[in-house]
Amino acid sequence: MKKVSFILLSLLILSISVNAQFAFSSTKIMLTQKDGDRDISGQEGDITPENAPKARSSVSQPICASLYNKVVTIDFQTVFSTVTVNITNETTGEIVSSELFINPTSLSIDLNGKDTGDYMVEIISNEISLEGHFSL
Repeated sequence: MKKVSFILLSLLILSISVNAQFAFSSTKIMLTQKDGDRDISGQEGDITPENAPKARSSVSQPICASLYNKVVTIDFQTVFSTVTVNITNETTGEIVSSELFINPTSLSIDLNGKDTGDYMVEIISNEISLEGHFSL
């Protein structure tokens, strides 16, 4: 009887822990390069073994973004001199936030009081342009 009680209690604690992780975890915003940044410039003629794309291992994302409790948090894994962050309500087309940051490492943008809907975050620097979509 003690073993059965222990197993049931362990399962109850495990299920509470899993539910708490789902209820209180932040939503990761998947950032992708903007369409214009994917063009290969300076590429002329046929592809030869010398100028062919190189196979590489996975590359860590230079910028990570997440949404928790209507607050967008952006963490920079790479140093950028200046970064512009625009957040647009895709439902209405309204730009709800547009800010320029100098040497950012981490920043938060509070969207409390904003309407529900689909939003786009756009992160632009001299080195990279990323965008991600999320819903409030």
